[in-house]
Amino acid sequence: MKHKQLLKRLLPLAMFPMALLLAPALAAEEARLPEPLTLEYALSLADEAHPALTLRQARVDERRAIRELTEAEGGWHVGLTGSLRVVDPSHRSLDGTNNDSSLRLKMRKRLYDFGYSEAAQQATDAALEGSEWSYLEARQQRRLSIMRDYFDVLLADLRYIRDNEAMTMGYLHWDKARQRQEQGQLSDIEVLELESLFQQRRTEWQRSRNQQRASRLKLAISLNRPEQLSGTLAAPPLALERELPEVAPLTEEALNNNPRLRALRRQVEAAQAEVRAARSYYGPTIHGEVEAAAYNRVTSTRDPLAAALVIEVPLFSSTYDAALAKQIARLHQQQALLANGELELRQAVLDLWLEIQVLRDKQKEMAALGAYRDLYIDRSRALYELEVKSDLGDAQAQISDYQLQQAMADYELAMAWANLDALRGTLIEHEARAVEEQQ
Repeated sequence: MKHKQLLKRLLPLAMFPMALLLAPALAAEEARLPEPLTLEYALSLADEAHPALTLRQARVDERRAIRELTEAEGGWHVGLTGSLRVVDPSHRSLDGTNNDSSLRLKMRKRLYDFGYSEAAQQATDAALEGSEWSYLEARQQRRLSIMRDYFDVLLADLRYIRDNEAMTMGYLHWDKARQRQEQGQLSDIEVLELESLFQQRRTEWQRSRNQQRASRLKLAISLNRPEQLSGTLAAPPLALERELPEVAPLTEEALNNNPRLRALRRQVEAAQAEVRAARSYYGPTIHGEVEAAAYNRVTSTRDPLAAALVIEVPLFSSTYDAALAKQIARLHQQQALLANGELELRQAVLDLWLEIQVLRDKQKEMAALGAYRDLYIDRSRALYELEVKSDLGDAQAQISDYQLQQAMADYELAMAWANLDALRGTLIEHEARAVEEQQ
């Protein structure tokens, strides 16, 4: 009875630091995250402003601007030139005035460049599509990061409960041993051994207590709300009973739909187009020109209106070979990145496929262990009530450890499925279809 009363006193004291460490976050004045926080709500924030997404979006905007710039290069170029000029006219000139000022409006447009503009446009289009697939991959990674950090908080809480119960039981055993030592029933070394065990459990308790705060801050940063540390998180419903296809079709699906590979393929296409553009950059070009001019001195060689078809044929450029070699080297680099990405993806799919199989077996193991723990605590409770044995507290600590192990197995399996969905491009599948429709 004395030990039960002591246990009741220790548990509230052990839980007090958790409330204390969360107090600063709960005092924030800004719009609060819901309490309890749910995984569904956390994932709904994945597309909100975050540096990782802002960086990728900026790259998309940059590529879009480059494409618009490339399109504009083939349009009309209009210029206005004004000249204030004083001359000493020739004695043969019919106009003897000294003012030779003029104003000219000139319009110029590239009509044909033997493939350069087309190749440059294809390169910018492919680069833009690649950046959009990279942005989709970043969005997927945001969701995976939030899920992982959310699960880490739940596990930190369960680990704290387990270590708190273990520390409490360690103290009770040590306290009971000291009482028996006073009665001459235990030696000093036996009491010191129990004290050492209690101190070890106390250290683990302190570590798990710190991890509660650290994991909450990490989740808050993932949600881009570093000032809001959630006090309570709801255990999410998990769809773990899913059919696992064979690894070959999974790999084929991932190779076809993975956002990162799609981005790399577009980058290869862009590099190929840039090589074609580099080959024709110093080729002939045909321009159309229209000019309207107003002159202060009128002569027989000056026309107020003029139109011309201009053909430019470069004869030599010392930079041609170097520029072409640069684009070819870039193409080889992108092709190597794509090939390496495909190899890494094949390995990643297989690793996750094997991991899911192991975690499924882990689920069965935890189910059997859970049934054993339930029977064990029932027996311990019955023996405690009969005062035959007093290991009920130890049994409860084992149940807490089982709950932690069960949650770890569940969350690992959930993350494995989510990672596999991300590799297959189906984590946010409707967004992937939207990108395809834009192409």
